[in-house]
Amino acid sequence: MTTKQIAFASGSAHKIKEMRLLLEPLGFQILSPKDLSIPFAPEETESSFVGNALIKSRELYRLTGLPAFADDSGICVDALGGRPGVFSARYGGEGLNDKDRAIRLLGELGENPDRKANYTCVIAYSSPKEEVSFDGQVFGEITKDYDSVGQYGFGYDPIFYYPPFGKRFSEVPEEEKNKVSHRAAAMKKFLSWLPSHTS
Repeated sequence: MTTKQIAFASGSAHKIKEMRLLLEPLGFQILSPKDLSIPFAPEETESSFVGNALIKSRELYRLTGLPAFADDSGICVDALGGRPGVFSARYGGEGLNDKDRAIRLLGELGENPDRKANYTCVIAYSSPKEEVSFDGQVFGEITKDYDSVGQYGFGYDPIFYYPPFGKRFSEVPEEEKNKVSHRAAAMKKFLSWLPSHTS
């Protein structure tokens, strides 16, 4: 099998490892901006996940000439009008860590009985031939407190309860979570499409 190179617009070692596990068996070599020695920090100025994912995939394709893909994801809370959404990673401004942001969200939601929320992920792909995107979601509820005990997950996982598991994502091992996650759902669509669209 010929190995095809594809650039992935991420600086996260965790995500890069995950993508290599998924794509290498299909004959793709994943190259990150770091692997290619490219400074890469495009400004995410769009108000949608698909818009921001496309900013990253387009820019990496422009810089490398390689087919490129990117993801953008976040948590959307119904009672907050879908916030924090695309601002999930920078919710509350500079200087906050993951726990601070999750606790801020809990404070904003207060005692509101509507706790429905979803994680959304969009994968965007840019190549000489086309641009496409794929989305995935996982639905759950926001808890009323922060889980300081669960040893898994990151971001908003300590306050995201997933009814089919009867647990928060912070209590679920990665392999189990990755079967149902928003990123897994988007990647499943992307992986079924990709092999027949690369020459």
